[in-house]
Formats: sequence, structure tokens, C-alpha cells
Amino acid sequence: MAMQPPPSGDDAREADALLPRSDSAGRRRSSPVQSASPRPPGSAGPRRQSSFRHDVGHAACETYLVTRLTFTLLQYLGLGYRWMRQLLALAIYAILLMPGFLQVGYYYFFSSQVRRSIVYGEQPRNRLDLYIPKDNRRPCPVVAFVTGGAWIIGYKAWGALLGRRLAERGILVACIDYRNFPQGTISDMVSDASQGISFVCNNIASYGGST
Repeated sequence: MAMQPPPSGDDAREADALLPRSDSAGRRRSSPVQSASPRPPGSAGPRRQSSFRHDVGHAACETYLVTRLTFTLLQYLGLGYRWMRQLLALAIYAILLMPGFLQVGYYYFFSSQVRRSIVYGEQPRNRLDLYIPKDNRRPCPVVAFVTGGAWIIGYKAWGALLGRRLAERGILVACIDYRNFPQGTISDMVSDASQGISFVCNNIASYGGST
């Protein structure tokens, strides 16, 4: 029978690595060639929390960088620190007013007393909002309100706070929207407001208002 040559050093090390071994305490060590076992369900939690913290930190760093670059750009444009302080004061003022705006916005969009976007004409902005008192068992007095806005930013929702306060006192309020520039000219704005007031006078009785 032919004798096989003894294994080379590389072959011996390869075979030795694939065979299970025992450590000094007699425990059997597993082979490096094993199938991957699935992770327990809760093992992804710490990694997910770490990723969330990383994302928050990254967002904070980016916000700081953008803010710093914005102030640097304003300084290069010649606006100086005086303008920056005024801009910062305006931003803080807007933040302080935000809770009140959110409260009025919630009332405007979700209150059952507000009838939004009632059509009074054929133009896209020919809409009005009605603020109806809770106690409307008898005809209520009516206020027709046309908001200002320098002819370019007028909008019916700007009267939400007025409509809410007057509705709490038993007054039905109609906030009339109209076309702004460049959608329409001043004559178009006057025509829209006049048409909206005519609609209120002719139809408000069906909403509980007095004529």
C-alpha cells in the first residue's frame, strides 16, 4: 500500500482551525464555521436608541452651523450686530406669541362653531367663514368683517380671533375673503367685498343670523 506524504504545515493548521477544541478548563470551544443565529427581539433596542441620539445630535450641530453661517453672511452684507439683535428679538417675540396662535388655529380648524369656506361668488377667492354662537335658538346680530392686508396678504382666517370672541358674546361673524394683488385689482377687491356682504345680507338667516 502506498504511503501518503505527511500533511504540510499549512494543511495541518487549516484542519486544526476547523476542528472544535477544548480550552484549559475542559469546555468545548465551537468551530469558527457556524451558522448565524438570529438575534433576540429586544437586541435592536439599544442600537435604535443610539441611532436616534446620533441623529438628534447631528441635527443640532447642523442647525448651529447654519445659524452661525447666516449671522456671518449678514455681517458680510453690512447689516451688523444691531440688525442681528433686532432680528433675534423679533424671532423671540414670534416664539412667545406662538402658543396663542396655536390655540386660535386649533379653534379655527376643529371647532364646530366655525363654518369655513362658504362660496359666495364665482372667483377662486370668493369664500367666507362664519363664526356661529353656541346659543343660536333665536336670530343673532351679525357682523361682516373684511380683513386688511396691504392688498397682498389679506385672508379670511386673520379674523379668527375676532370671530371667536364675538361668537362667545352671541354675535354671528362673517369673515369675507377677496382677491389680492396680483390676482385682482383694487376694483376687483371692492367688487368681491361688496358681493360677499350682499351674500351675507341675503343668506345669513339660514345660519341663524338676524336680517
